[in-house]
Amino acid sequence: MFKYVGPEELTDTERELCRAFTRGDQLDLSDREDRQIRGGVLAALLTDSYPGTGQGLAALHLVGATITDSMDVTGRTIKYLIDMERCVFERSVGVAMAKLVGLRMSGCHVQGFRGQNVTVESDLRLEAGFTSRKFVDLTDARVRGTLRLEGAILDGGGRPAFLGARLRVTGSVQAIAMRAFGEVRLRGAHIGGNLHFTGVKLSNPGRTALEGTGLIVDGNLMCDQSGGGRFESEGRMHLAGANIGGAAVFSGALLHGADGDAGPAVVLPRGRIVDSVVLAADRLKVDGDLRLDAGFTATGTVGLRGAEIGGHLQLSGATVGRAEWIEPLAEASAAGHAVDAVPVALVADGIRVGGDVEARGARKGSLRNGEIVGEENTTDALNAYGQVRLVDAHVRGSASLSGARLIGPAIDVLFADRLTIGGTLFLRRLSARGSVRMQNAHVGSTLDCSGADLTEPRLRADDSIKPSLDLRVGTIGKDLLCSYGFRAVGGVRARLVEVGKIATFADARLGMEEPPTSGRTRNPLALNAYGLSAQQLILTFPKGRAPAGGVLLTRARVVSFVDGAELWAASGGVEVEDFTYDAIEARPEVAVSVRLAWMRTVQPDFAPGPYERLAQVYRDGGDEERARQVQLERQRRRYAELGPAGRLWGFMQEWTVGYGYRPWLAMVWLAVFWVFGTLWFLGHEMVKLDNDQNPAWSPPMLSLDLLVPIVDLGQDRMWRMTGASQWISGVLIALGWVLASTAAAGATRVLKRN
Repeated sequence: MFKYVGPEELTDTERELCRAFTRGDQLDLSDREDRQIRGGVLAALLTDSYPGTGQGLAALHLVGATITDSMDVTGRTIKYLIDMERCVFERSVGVAMAKLVGLRMSGCHVQGFRGQNVTVESDLRLEAGFTSRKFVDLTDARVRGTLRLEGAILDGGGRPAFLGARLRVTGSVQAIAMRAFGEVRLRGAHIGGNLHFTGVKLSNPGRTALEGTGLIVDGNLMCDQSGGGRFESEGRMHLAGANIGGAAVFSGALLHGADGDAGPAVVLPRGRIVDSVVLAADRLKVDGDLRLDAGFTATGTVGLRGAEIGGHLQLSGATVGRAEWIEPLAEASAAGHAVDAVPVALVADGIRVGGDVEARGARKGSLRNGEIVGEENTTDALNAYGQVRLVDAHVRGSASLSGARLIGPAIDVLFADRLTIGGTLFLRRLSARGSVRMQNAHVGSTLDCSGADLTEPRLRADDSIKPSLDLRVGTIGKDLLCSYGFRAVGGVRARLVEVGKIATFADARLGMEEPPTSGRTRNPLALNAYGLSAQQLILTFPKGRAPAGGVLLTRARVVSFVDGAELWAASGGVEVEDFTYDAIEARPEVAVSVRLAWMRTVQPDFAPGPYERLAQVYRDGGDEERARQVQLERQRRRYAELGPAGRLWGFMQEWTVGYGYRPWLAMVWLAVFWVFGTLWFLGHEMVKLDNDQNPAWSPPMLSLDLLVPIVDLGQDRMWRMTGASQWISGVLIALGWVLASTAAAGATRVLKRN
């Protein structure tokens, strides 16, 4: 309660104030020597404690006064407008539980403002240099107009600067260029219009600068920059569970935890996350866009777990994390040791975005004939120092990190398991120092990694290298483009990935081309495409830059396969067992003998499957000659694996009947042995078997009768074979059966194909 001052105790200045109040006139004491007004006098005027002062158009308009005692109207109903300008209050102002018509205190200096549960029927204006040296308390207050705090300076003196828990404002909160030293608390507040924090400076080093858990803003949340400066928070910001009916704009904002910015949120072994964030916005709901772009800088972790964004998530031009976090990671990468605690720049696990995610840089170059010309402007793209987490994230539209810089040596710098993108995921010209992990991800259209540069991949506990790009068990609706200068030092894992159309690695560089340093071991696989499925698979690499490691195509299934010499020169070989394709093409085109040489190089141990598949593809394409060459090579490799007897038998089959794939060769050998038999019997006439018959001696007919099975020409039964001729005739009969049956089998095979 206020201290009552009787009419007879009033000073001349106070009596003049009473007369001005009654008339509703302004009293300006700025140039007076006596500017003092007791707070009890103000309270008495406002509560009709002086007879005859509350008539007509009464209102309090006071400028430049010094209020010596506390002005306390706690719990009172004030029927008059209070308008005070550049007044200095030596003690606090008390309006708790009061009902006010309107209150304006522009440029006033107070020692605290106690307004718990106050109701203001119009605007509450604490603006234009309003300064409070203790906290302003509007807990549970109701403002049925606009709350204006433009240019206000709130200093809690080591305590909260502004208490607004469960504050209700029908209109907007205008706090442009406000300065707050201490916590600003808006937990559970409800703002009917926009919340303008443009150019605001919040300072509570090492502690909470803005507590907005459960905050509801029906309009826009503006924490951006303007001509008056950028929004800056020195301390943590909490917006967990907040609900923004419009857009949430942090364009150009600066967020830092102060006190040297203690550490980041870190992921420990087994996936545990230890939080230390500058913006904690888990479960934030924004009906419009969330803009963390255009110079937005957070020198700590930004948390958006479980957030729901109805519009777009804008991250272009943002910088998240601190360069200092990277030093121990770079040292671990250079030494070849795994990292136990992973610093996190952005954690957005489970986020839902109704529009697009934009984190790309502005294009400097252009696209010509499908190839990127020029570079991304990385200053306009996302820069992240530490891990970016998008586990279980869902983006209804497309996402672009083209030209972004993700820096996290020896860790998964992009951790996006089970990420779902409705449209295209652009990673063009992405620069990632660390691995990109997207296991079980789903991309509705194209995953475009053209020109991406992925270096310093994650290290395992045994100091071996993980893949630079891990797409295991992912689904891509259209194309997978890892081409036009794409580089993955740790290789690519596309195991069991389903690609709707084209998977291309044209001109890509895979694997660690230089020998690994320190204790690191090279990833044995430059490309793991086990079980991959696609309409077309293109594996053509730059000349002289074969994959540095193995290429695994086991059980991959494609319709069209395009390769080149550099693929088959991979340092770790190429595994093609059970690799199925319906068409094959080399760029540039090569002879089948060259392709068979490639297969011999990468398969020192014979396996029939790759040869059978290649022959079947040629045969289905109507190229019987190439198919025959492949089958001949298959039989050569097969018999070469056997012992001496088997190799001899294989040699005989190849040169006599072409393993049954050259039936015409059997006819040639029949002719050769027919000539041999004819010549033999010309010099060795046989004796008649039956003296009662008188057959004519004909060496050509006899030789032919011996060689041709089934058909009886009547010659071999007319003569008695003796001596060496008996053995010669037996050999000719055996050779005839073998060669004739081989020729018949070959002819049958040809007829069946036709």
